[in-house]
Amino acid sequence: MDSCTLVSIDGDIISPEDEKVHNYLLRQIEEGNIELLVDLTAVKYIDSSGISMLLRLLQNARRKGGDIRIYGISERVGKIFNQVGLSHIFKSYNSQEEGIISFSG
Repeated sequence: MDSCTLVSIDGDIISPEDEKVHNYLLRQIEEGNIELLVDLTAVKYIDSSGISMLLRLLQNARRKGGDIRIYGISERVGKIFNQVGLSHIFKSYNSQEEGIISFSG
């Protein structure tokens, strides 16, 4: 793959709204876009269903040899990620540029 696919999520990742996000990201993975860089700048909250969704998508991408990485995590979402251990599972970056570079190495 030449570069990663950039995806921006606009709004909270909560059920049932996260189904739209899930379907879009799953379609990307199924179409071979297995290196995804997800912008969480506009996400202010993520609930347990949103966390489960991200983990399932990450497993799908990694099974195909890819990865899902994130950037733009708000302080609130960052705290949630830390509390449930996602900060150790997802590679995260401070900027889009850092995230893109991480896929090239």
